[in-house]
Amino acid sequence: MGTAKTWFMLFAAIACEVCGTTSLKLSQAFTVLGPSIVVVVAYVASFYLLALVLKDMSLGLAYGVWGGVGTLATALVGTVVFGDPFTAIMALGLVLVIAGIALMSKGTEEAEAKVLSSD
Repeated sequence: MGTAKTWFMLFAAIACEVCGTTSLKLSQAFTVLGPSIVVVVAYVASFYLLALVLKDMSLGLAYGVWGGVGTLATALVGTVVFGDPFTAIMALGLVLVIAGIALMSKGTEEAEAKVLSSD
């Protein structure tokens, strides 16, 4: 399931992805230089960290957490920073994303425990 270091790298990858996505909006379709540079650097860092995470964590769990938490964080940044709309239906969707991540994590734990017990 991964060590504390692996989980830290995963959340760092998520933070980089959210920073890159936020900067993508600020770049105004790559017409503003500073945020455009941040987009490239943040996405490269995010994918590099995610690649490191995949050495120690299953693909489905790592990508599920990366995508799900990244979506949640990006939606919150959009709402708070940019005034993007946020409705009850959107809140429900985010709750379902969180539930899906929790289920992926639990399923991965069970599968890994089963493999370890059969060795």
